[in-house]
Amino acid sequence: MCYDENEKAHSVTGSFFGLDIARRDYADGVPDGTLSSQPRYITATVTFGNAASPGPTRRILLSEPPEDRPSRDQYVILDDDFYGVTTLFAPPSEDHKVDVVAISGLGGHAFGSFKERDENYMWLRDALPFDLTGEDTDRPIARVMIYGYESAVAQSRSIQNLSDLASSFHNSIRALAYPPTVRPIILVAHSLGGLIIKQCSNVLSEQTMIALSKSKEEDDRQLTKAVYGIVFFGVPHDGMDTSSLIPMVGDGPNRPLVNSLSRINSEILSIQQQEFHTALGNEGNSEIVYFYETVESPTAAQGTDGKWSMTGPPATLVTKSSATHCRPWENGPEYVCAVARTHSDMVKFRPQDHEYDKVRERLRGLARRASAARRRIQGSNAKCM
Repeated sequence: MCYDENEKAHSVTGSFFGLDIARRDYADGVPDGTLSSQPRYITATVTFGNAASPGPTRRILLSEPPEDRPSRDQYVILDDDFYGVTTLFAPPSEDHKVDVVAISGLGGHAFGSFKERDENYMWLRDALPFDLTGEDTDRPIARVMIYGYESAVAQSRSIQNLSDLASSFHNSIRALAYPPTVRPIILVAHSLGGLIIKQCSNVLSEQTMIALSKSKEEDDRQLTKAVYGIVFFGVPHDGMDTSSLIPMVGDGPNRPLVNSLSRINSEILSIQQQEFHTALGNEGNSEIVYFYETVESPTAAQGTDGKWSMTGPPATLVTKSSATHCRPWENGPEYVCAVARTHSDMVKFRPQDHEYDKVRERLRGLARRASAARRRIQGSNAKCM
């Protein structure tokens, strides 16, 4: 839900569009189309207590502006897709030292993929901001964002490939490198989301880390320098088991995308591996942490009604060797860590979750080291906080 920050804050209580509200959380400083320091609106995540869906995106026109102060129309918008960048938490500007951007995987949802199953708890919103604090203070230092994109498997009409997805992601976060303030960036990626970050099929299209490192544009070079850390969760660097996904996709337009994820003869993944090792510079310029699953996952199966569900025979979707295809200097336990969950559940944590403790400590270390190394991203016109 969004509303203009220049308007009087509209309290969301009781019901909204006829739906009971279980909780609401506001994040200040969410930009309109960019990640600039002068946003035009703020967002709130709203959880509805009843099972009904609010349906498609809905929009309410707010009161007309005074005649002596003309401005653009202002709306309250309810949207459950979370496409593009959504800010979940933003600290006060004087405390803001680091940006964290999380991206979900194939068939995932920008918010739901990181939410406790069948509950409202979402660790990126409800825990991580308060665990990433300054060394000398308990005040949060990280703005936490999520990035969403269309990634349905069954009955998808999307023809996007890895390059298309990567281009959209790049354009969405590029503003993070705009002067005058550039902060270190930590990327958190699950499954396909990690491949989107890495993707570079065409250097001229200036997509993501590998291509950005080769780009001649100052903004792209600045963005590459700003990325200090990446946390990969079950990312199939060397491919994954797609045997149960192929029948679900059939001859759909997204078949090439699913094929490119296969651990059997995926040329694009091989190219990624060759080029990504140096995309973020040499040892000491950046850090990457790799989490891998240790519980078999249910696979896709089609019921007698023709619907697909994850009720098929269990399998390891992304092997340890594929998920931990590391840079040579990042093969120790501080960079490679098991998560005793299935592929989907490895990014779903509960309150007081011991598996989250592993993630928290590594992200906390990345955030503090990124903040300390901020001189690395100082550009000709950039000022680091």
